[in-house]
Amino acid sequence: MNFKILNQGNCTLFLMTLLFVGALTSCQPDDTGGGAESSGPPSIESVALTAKDSTTTVGLRQNSYTIYGNNLGTTQEVYFNGTKAYFNPTLVTNNVIITSIPEDAPYFDASDELRVVTSKGEATIPFSIEQPAPKIISFAPLAASAGDIVTIKGEIFEGLESVRFGDTEAEIVSSTTTEIQVRVPEGVVQAFLFVETAGGVSQSTQSFGFKFVIYDDALADSWWIGGWAGTQDFENTERVKRGDFSIKRTYDGGYSGFQIGNGGATIDLSTMSAVKVSIYGGEGINDVKIVLNGNDGVGKVITIEEGVWNDFTIPLSELGSPAVLTEFWVQEFSGTVPAVVYIDDLGLI
Repeated sequence: MNFKILNQGNCTLFLMTLLFVGALTSCQPDDTGGGAESSGPPSIESVALTAKDSTTTVGLRQNSYTIYGNNLGTTQEVYFNGTKAYFNPTLVTNNVIITSIPEDAPYFDASDELRVVTSKGEATIPFSIEQPAPKIISFAPLAASAGDIVTIKGEIFEGLESVRFGDTEAEIVSSTTTEIQVRVPEGVVQAFLFVETAGGVSQSTQSFGFKFVIYDDALADSWWIGGWAGTQDFENTERVKRGDFSIKRTYDGGYSGFQIGNGGATIDLSTMSAVKVSIYGGEGINDVKIVLNGNDGVGKVITIEEGVWNDFTIPLSELGSPAVLTEFWVQEFSGTVPAVVYIDDLGLI
C-alpha cells in the first residue's frame, strides 16, 4: 500500500476545502455525502458562482460553479454546451457538484444547456456561457487615407457589432472570428481602434494614423536631407509598408546616421505624445538609435528584426521630452556594416 505524505500547506488547503464543502451543503436537505447511492434520476435546481454563492443562468469560461439539485451523488459526467467539464468526484454529494466551465466550451450558436449524467440518468437546465470580450492583436496598415481598407487581426470577433476609429464609426467590409476588414472613415487623423461584440469592447494598444506626417511616400514639405557614412533612396520600391515608396537607407560605416530635418517653422510637440515609425530589417541590421533634435544622449535604442516590418510607437518622454521638433535621426547602433533598413509611415501622434 502506498501512502502520500501531505505537507502542512496541502493539509491546510485540504481542510479548508472540506470546511467549504460542508458550509455549502449544510443547508441542503437529504445530503448523503460524496459518492452516495442515489435513489433515482438526478434533478438540477440551480447553479451558483462558487466564489459568491449567487444563483445564475449565465457563466464565464474557467470560472468555478456550484450545481445544486437532488440525486447527484453518482454523477459521472458534467457538460456545458456539450463540452465535458472537470469535477472532483470525491467532493460530489447528493445535492452538490462543484465544477468549472471548460476553457474551450462554446459560447456562440451553442445549445445553452448544462447537463449532468449520473448512474441513474441525466438532467439538464438552461445555462448559457457569456462571450468573452474581443481581443485585438494587430492591425495594418498603421496609417491610411479615408476610404482605404484596414485589416484587424485578433480573437473572439463573433457577434461583431461595430468598429470605431475613436468615436467615428467605420464601415465593416468583412469579418470572421479572427479578422475584420474596415474602411477608414473620413476625417480620421489619429485614433485608437475599438472593436465591439456581444462580449464587450476592446481597444487597440497602438493608435492609427498621425497628427503630423513626416514621410508617407514623400518627405514632408520644407524638410532637408542629411546624414553621414551612407546613402538613402526616398523612392525605393523594394520593400514598401504602405503606398508606393519607402526610404531605403544603406549604412556604410559603423554608427553612421540617417538624418532629416525641418527647414521651415519648428514643429510644436505640446499636443504630440510619441513618434510612430515602421522599419523593415534589411541585411546586416541589428540595433538602431532614434534621436530627436540631435540630442543623442537621450536617444532610444531599438532592435530591428531582420526580414520583417517592425512597428514602433516611441513616447516623447523616452526621447528627452522635447518641446519642438527640428530634426530626426535613425542611427546604426551595433557597429556592424554594411547594413540596410527601409523606413515607412513616419510621423507624430
